[in-house]
Amino acid sequence: MYAQKKTVENIHIVRERDRQRFRELLAVLSLGIPICLFLLLFTWQNLEVIRLGREATRLQQKRKQIEDANKALQLELDRLTSLDSVERKAVALGFTPTDAGAVVMVTRRSGAPAPSPARAAEVGGATRGRAGASP
Repeated sequence: MYAQKKTVENIHIVRERDRQRFRELLAVLSLGIPICLFLLLFTWQNLEVIRLGREATRLQQKRKQIEDANKALQLELDRLTSLDSVERKAVALGFTPTDAGAVVMVTRRSGAPAPSPARAAEVGGATRGRAGASP
């Protein structure tokens, strides 16, 4: 009644591959891999569209800010270079309007060469001297 257990040596037994299961596995992989690749590509594409949309919105906001700053700077430039503003600054610095008789206009004859800077200073000094003197 005592049963003795006999050990079975299965080392030399080789299991045959099931060719039908192998074909099914290849069929599932051949359909599954392209579907997975398509889903990955579709997901990547949608995420890229969302990212680019956010980037475009950010760039539009930055452009609007730069345009507003440009308009403000242009307005400031126009205000600072207006004749009234320049005249007020000149008066504040102590400048006074010049006398129309004190301005000497020097014209050059049309074929004559331009005088050198040293010669122009001499001519200008002589002209100023003569303008104040009586004829």
